[in-house]
Amino acid sequence: MLIDTTLLVNCPEIIKGLLDGSMKRYGSVIRWAPGTENAGQIIRHLAETPGLTDKITTLPFSPILGGIDIIGHGMTYHKLIGIEQTLSSVMGLTQIAAGASVLNLGVNIAGFAYMGYKLHQIQKSLGVLQQSMEEGFNRVEAGLNRVENRLDTISGQLAYLYLLVEDSRQKQQSLAKAISHLHQAMLIQEIAALTAELDDRKRFPNESVRESLKVASRVRLFLSNQAMQSTPELDAEIMLNSDVSIQGWAVATATEVNLLLEIGQHQEAKELLAVEVPKFQQVAQQWGTELINEENSYLSTAYRFTHSRFNKYITSERVERITEIYSSDRALSPEQIRRKKTNVDVELEMSYSSSKFDEVWTHRQIAVAEYLDTLSELSARLDSLQNFAALCESLNVKSSKEILPDANAESGLYILPAKQ
Repeated sequence: MLIDTTLLVNCPEIIKGLLDGSMKRYGSVIRWAPGTENAGQIIRHLAETPGLTDKITTLPFSPILGGIDIIGHGMTYHKLIGIEQTLSSVMGLTQIAAGASVLNLGVNIAGFAYMGYKLHQIQKSLGVLQQSMEEGFNRVEAGLNRVENRLDTISGQLAYLYLLVEDSRQKQQSLAKAISHLHQAMLIQEIAALTAELDDRKRFPNESVRESLKVASRVRLFLSNQAMQSTPELDAEIMLNSDVSIQGWAVATATEVNLLLEIGQHQEAKELLAVEVPKFQQVAQQWGTELINEENSYLSTAYRFTHSRFNKYITSERVERITEIYSSDRALSPEQIRRKKTNVDVELEMSYSSSKFDEVWTHRQIAVAEYLDTLSELSARLDSLQNFAALCESLNVKSSKEILPDANAESGLYILPAKQ
């Protein structure tokens, strides 16, 4: 390696900055926090060891009503990546949408294996969802516990769809048909093509990247077009198709960029990201605007998710990420944020709130938060991939592999310098 990599747990100045709030994680970089002298400036890049990828793929992700730890069965993400729970929380890692995990936290593309795995999970989840929707479930008789049990049967990848249609058998049947049609559509064909190429890349890592680049580019162009054509709306079928397109777009873009960086094509990688990242951010912001806006002006804010009824399901770090793609909340002062939260609390405690903002409404809000968190986190990770491409160029490395932890590195989360 041309530059030193250091385990995050062995870097006290970064840990101190994250804990005292002077530093913040954004995508796969650590930046100076707003309000500091060098606000927004990159301090370090984050990267995961190849072995960590393999561990993550063997663990199921918790559904969105399964608590705030993103990995179930007694093992939480902060333990897996070798950092303390407190540090994991201030980095915003205790609750990251399952969909956003199609990109590694860092830029280590042993991630080819991980990206292929997550694409496969999308397809697998669609199959389970279709079967469950065809069978249906009775929300009135079952209650929240039944919903949680249903969610436990699938990976968290598309679990929010349950909450959007739980109150209507007709909606469940309609979504089942939509999933069936999606299986036959070009969306899934493109996802499958990229999955196959990623599997092949994993098996033959030393082969030429030309064919992989060609497939990734084709899939990126097709899925980005599909994602940008979709009109944002709180509708399960529309959200499903958009979600598959958006996640596939993110994977294809990251795959293509990392292949270019792997062969030293830094400028080409930067040019590609300069086109794709703004488009992706635009789509994310359009969805943020549509799903956050409410007829009730007091609730037209991402800070409605901070109300006590959401405490078990939506952490403050998730709310912060969502504000990044909702322009009306993004630049608020602390006092303005306080007033927003107060207005939300008052509105949701009014006498009519129990009937107007009932359990179904609450579940839909949890689904919206999951969906938007995915978009925000993916947007941030693609954005920070631009910074990694710039780092590779500044170091003039022949391959990005030269500056990343290798297969023999101790498992965990590593930091890289921002520049030489």
